[in-house]
Amino acid sequence: MATLKEIASESGFSISTVSRVLNEDRTLNVPEETKRIIFETAGKLNYKTRNERRKALNTLDPGVYTGVMDRLETKRVGLVQMLSDDEQLDDTYYLYLKSNVEKVCTERGIETVPMTFDNGTGDLRFSGDSVDGIIAIGQFSKKRIAAMEKCAKRIVFVDSSPDATKYCSIQTNYETGVVQGLEYLLSRGHRNIAFVGPVETKDSMGNSAPEIRRRIFGDMAKEFYDKMNAFYVDTDQKGIDAQEQIIKFMSLYPGSSDITAFFAFNETTAINVMKGLQSMGIRVPADVSVLSFNDTVLATFTQPQLSGIHIYMDEMAKVTVNTMSTLFYDEQMLPIRILVPTGVTERESVRSVNS
Repeated sequence: MATLKEIASESGFSISTVSRVLNEDRTLNVPEETKRIIFETAGKLNYKTRNERRKALNTLDPGVYTGVMDRLETKRVGLVQMLSDDEQLDDTYYLYLKSNVEKVCTERGIETVPMTFDNGTGDLRFSGDSVDGIIAIGQFSKKRIAAMEKCAKRIVFVDSSPDATKYCSIQTNYETGVVQGLEYLLSRGHRNIAFVGPVETKDSMGNSAPEIRRRIFGDMAKEFYDKMNAFYVDTDQKGIDAQEQIIKFMSLYPGSSDITAFFAFNETTAINVMKGLQSMGIRVPADVSVLSFNDTVLATFTQPQLSGIHIYMDEMAKVTVNTMSTLFYDEQMLPIRILVPTGVTERESVRSVNS
């Protein structure tokens, strides 16, 4: 993993500023551009250290499409994002996912073109006359998908699947991730486990829908009824208010003292859960454990470092670009939906407890 000193040297900011940004210190008053540079630098430096994780996914061989890509001329691919640049600073998962896609495109000799929606007309704005395809990151409404279709025939969605009969899509296998997380916590002796996250988030069409990780957690809790007791701490859709919500929960909920592990639906939530617990004098992991979801470079800069369900964003990016490259060569290719598996990263925020 990259160190604070390396990130500070590469980004040009002080170690103190880098540390406070990566730990999401909301009392720090710095420009949004400063935060973006630091987050992106951390992601780029961390990208170089992922070889061991790649070895675990032998089925996702980046050489599968080598013959196809060798035949391609230089292509222009538009990148469309669900979140604005400022919103990505609150949910760095999408920032790092975009960075990984850009990096793979560059390695494959594909030009990336930022595309943004015009709030007035709803159309996409971008430089140049045309693009050969679009990679859409996140969830989008029918109106916005229609705007993409005006610009390109080839569209690959990442982190959503709005229509499996029309578009190729690459998604994380969230069911695998939640199951892995619960099995990991159960193996460490935890029986009273709380899910921390929103009741609803956005579905593949950008509409409100039950949060998938929470739903799977509930389903698995029923399956593991003889092994665990499930609790829930509700947050907003990004988990930014998790610090406030965890303090309320621990102060007001009668059974909160029985909980030994919190399973957070994303990294922002996990970081704020730890801040809330620590502000109450509750030690992580000595008193309670915290398990995160996403596992970006930010997990290595918390105290203690976050254990988490790892999303292989570098592999998602490679499969995405490979799929787009195949569409360049074979326009009759049927839409495919690929689910990328997850893994468990053990660090310091989860400990074993007595059964």
